[in-house]
Amino acid sequence: MKVFKGKIWAALGSLMDHAGGAPSTKASSAAVPDRALLADIEAAVERCTGSGGGGDDDRHVHEILFLVSNAPGAITFLSRRITARLEAARAPAAALRSLLLVHRLLRAGDRYFEQDLRGLWASRDLRIDAPRCSCSPLAAGVHYVIAGAAAPTGTCAFVHGYSAYLEERMQWVINQAGNLEPARSPPPPHHHDGKLPTPPSTSSSHDADADGESLLFKLAMCQRLLDLAIQLLPDNNTSASAAARSAFGIVLRESFKVYDAFTENLDAMLLRSRSLAGLSKHLRVSAHEVLRKASVQTPELKEFYHKCKRSNASSKTLEYPLVRVVTPAQASAMEPAAILEEDERGEAEAEANDGGGSPFACKMETTISTVWVEFDDDDDQDQEQKITGDGHSSKAVQPS
Repeated sequence: MKVFKGKIWAALGSLMDHAGGAPSTKASSAAVPDRALLADIEAAVERCTGSGGGGDDDRHVHEILFLVSNAPGAITFLSRRITARLEAARAPAAALRSLLLVHRLLRAGDRYFEQDLRGLWASRDLRIDAPRCSCSPLAAGVHYVIAGAAAPTGTCAFVHGYSAYLEERMQWVINQAGNLEPARSPPPPHHHDGKLPTPPSTSSSHDADADGESLLFKLAMCQRLLDLAIQLLPDNNTSASAAARSAFGIVLRESFKVYDAFTENLDAMLLRSRSLAGLSKHLRVSAHEVLRKASVQTPELKEFYHKCKRSNASSKTLEYPLVRVVTPAQASAMEPAAILEEDERGEAEAEANDGGGSPFACKMETTISTVWVEFDDDDDQDQEQKITGDGHSSKAVQPS
């Protein structure tokens, strides 16, 4: 009888535990995507990265975005599946299709999806920096570059260049106006070489330096992304691939927006350097580096767009921007030597205007008077008021 009662109590306890754990079970099932949903995502990834994918058809990309939007944790599964397919790909074409899928998802998703995908890239759940196609040392399990190894060519070279471009593109976002802008915030002003910043003299100078730092940061980011885009012009063999044409078309259109952002920020920087506020010394040195690089890069970008117009890899209907070439003379105007000479000339002029640095424009001397003043009282106050206006008459008395 005691055994029977013990079994009853055990059964009741188990039933109560099950009833109490039901809400947590439902919560966990909501947090973990359904197996059927994960299978659908993997099938859609297969259709995008398989031998038949890689064209301009975005139906499967939108299908993936729809599936991921139905389960919060599904984007992590998606990132890991794309990484696994990219690392398993030995043919350059297969690796290129996986990279192209990442690029399309980055552009087609909303800002929340874009933010989550960039976060998974930062945490290395999504890895796009090391495609293991047949020409890569990583394909054979070698994790270092052999000296004198042959550089990749053709489609394999395009895959590695496209991978480097996407690594940099992950640090950009699409703003509400549909334009690209750097996602990272620039370092605080005066934070260089690990030294503590010096306290600013006024808040206005600190704000001016912060604005200048932001401009120079955006300009440097634009130049880095444009450099990687210029290196991606496919050759005749590579342009025969539908995936390569699609990937290069996206890169080319993005380069237009990046160049527009570059010219806008460059004009703002040049205007600030000529204004009364100007730029501080370390910002002018950085501005000189930007202009020096631009004097080399802008002619290359102009030639790059000319080649794209003649190439079969790009569309003939695109509206190319008019590249404004930065001349070496413009860059030399902000050379450190010219900046130092200008500062010394300005200081010399300021000292000359201030009378050699003295607080007064002319020499002043102080003399002591020997004249004493004696005040007399008079009964006729009205007469004195007429004379002095204050009730007292005064006369100078020469001391004996």
